[in-house]
Amino acid sequence: MDTPRLPGPRDLGSQVATLLRQLGFTVWEQATASLTLVTGSWTGLTGEQFSFQYAHHHPAAGPLAWAACNMGALWPGTQAPTVCFASTQVRRLREVRLLLLGNHRLAQARAAYLLAAATATPTPPALCD
Repeated sequence: MDTPRLPGPRDLGSQVATLLRQLGFTVWEQATASLTLVTGSWTGLTGEQFSFQYAHHHPAAGPLAWAACNMGALWPGTQAPTVCFASTQVRRLREVRLLLLGNHRLAQARAAYLLAAATATPTPPALCD
């Protein structure tokens, strides 16, 4: 007797990639017959590196698809990354957005980056003699 396929979360890979790009992440996308993987990295002003991963497993056979994401950060001078949030199951893009934008470490790093960008004054062109 075949096991009926239960509905799982839909594949949000392309939407997650778009969201990450909008937030300034460098994004890599990979898709196979059974797995969609989206990874992104973002570096803050002081060199902290955030690494995000979204995976959607959609087996050809089996009872259930699943989707989850996680994020870690590596600060300059440290050997091991800090977990921003561990593997968390997601079903909707708004859940991914909440995990990203609700993370205080990323929020602080982005705020510092945006403040520096907003207050940077362009260098005036040199005057000719």
